[in-house]
Amino acid sequence: MRIAPTRTSRKPENTVPLINVVFLMLIFFLVAGTLAPAPDREVDFITLAATDPASPPDMLFVRADGTLTWRGEALPITDHVRRWQELQQEGAELRPLRIAADRSLPAIDLLETIDELRSAGVDLIVFIAERQPE
Repeated sequence: MRIAPTRTSRKPENTVPLINVVFLMLIFFLVAGTLAPAPDREVDFITLAATDPASPPDMLFVRADGTLTWRGEALPITDHVRRWQELQQEGAELRPLRIAADRSLPAIDLLETIDELRSAGVDLIVFIAERQPE
């Protein structure tokens, strides 16, 4: 006598968990993209032919009148240096002080600001500029 083997039917795979994960990732990236502080609206960036497109949140802005702002606050240069030094102590790698200057700012004023920063102890300075459209 032969006994027929019982067939087990496979259930179709459920894709709802996969859709949930993709949806959660989408929400995460939407929220993470809006957390970075906006650049200072009163600064018109210097234009260069080739630049690094990154715009980090801890950038020092120099307005056309020479005012220094960081995250929207206008503070004296000593406070900016202190905040930069605090950021250096938080991480293991050295971070440069990133500066975005207004194109209307005279070059001599920008150089004086850099000299003040260097004399206050800032040794790594990077300029952020806007890429010129071709």
